[in-house]
This record gives sequence, structure tokens and C-alpha cells, in this order.
Amino acid sequence: MSTPPKDDSRSPVEARLAELERKVADLENAAVAPAAPAAAASDSAPSQRPARAAEDDTFWALNGLLDHAGDEGGVVYTGHTTPPGAESPVSWQMGLPSAALEVLNFAEAAPALAALGHPVRLELLQAVYEGTTTVSQLGQDDRFGTTGQIYHHVHALAGAGWLENSRRGHWRVPGQKIIPLLTLILIGTH
Repeated sequence: MSTPPKDDSRSPVEARLAELERKVADLENAAVAPAAPAAAASDSAPSQRPARAAEDDTFWALNGLLDHAGDEGGVVYTGHTTPPGAESPVSWQMGLPSAALEVLNFAEAAPALAALGHPVRLELLQAVYEGTTTVSQLGQDDRFGTTGQIYHHVHALAGAGWLENSRRGHWRVPGQKIIPLLTLILIGTH
């Protein structure tokens, strides 16, 4: 991963945009490619791929990743669900090949994860996900504290991208965050 030369004439926003564009380009260049067909005879070590049972679909997602990414592998999360009260389902997939994972800076995840690091915020997010959309409605539930505390939590979650103001005074979990949020909840509970 190369670092572009520093241009002191750029504004902080322009510098941040350039850095984001560079990261997107790096990720696109490292995109998962379909696996190459295996050679008929190979002297290499046997593959570490899990054995497939014809009738056991336990590892269907893992097998799909291996079919797509080959032995290099990667990490993927995906989902398709209709949130409570929604009219249509949300589908989402994110994945990176192993090579792209090696250049990730784990610390960049801190703001998004820190916003979820409070039990009240998680309960508040669940309430919004399930259809409670206003601070007034949230204030009727003693779990969330005072109106000021609720606004504090809502703004922390919105600042990290977990909530958005869909219309004046109404909050929702953005569509592109529903599956990532549910994935994190699944990780934390299972």
C-alpha cells in the first residue's frame, strides 16, 4: 500500500477525500477473483478446504467463499432480511480477500465500534430498528434515561453512522448498516 505525496495546498476535506479514494482503489485492486481451476496433478500440499458432504449444507457460505476466492480465502459477511415494520427486505454483502485484510488498520474501526460500546445505545438501536423512531417515543421507555441522555446517545450513534435522521425528528438505522449491525449483534451473542 503506497502513501501518496503530501499536498499542503489541499483542505482537510480534500485530503480526507483523497485518502478515501486511495483506500477504495486499493480495495478494488485487491477484489476477490474467481478461483483458478485446480491442476489435474499437483505435488503441492493438500488443500485445507473443509470436506464437503453431499447432503450437509452446514458450511454453504464458507464453501461459496472458497469457490469464489480459492485457497487464498478471505472474509465475507452477508445478509438478507426484512426489518420489523419494513415493506421490503434489505440485502447486503461485504467481503475482502485475505490480501486486502493484511493492509487493514484495525484502529480505523474504533469510532464505529466505540459507539456501540454502551448497553443503552444497543438497546436504543434495537428500539429504532424495531420501529421506535422519535426521541419522544424513546423517552417513554425508562431504559434510555432522560431526553438529554437519549439525545446524547442518538447523536453518538448518528456520528458513527449507525443512525440517520430520515425526516425531521425521526431516526432510523440506515439500510447499508442493517446487516453489519445484525452481524455484530450475532457475533456478540453467539
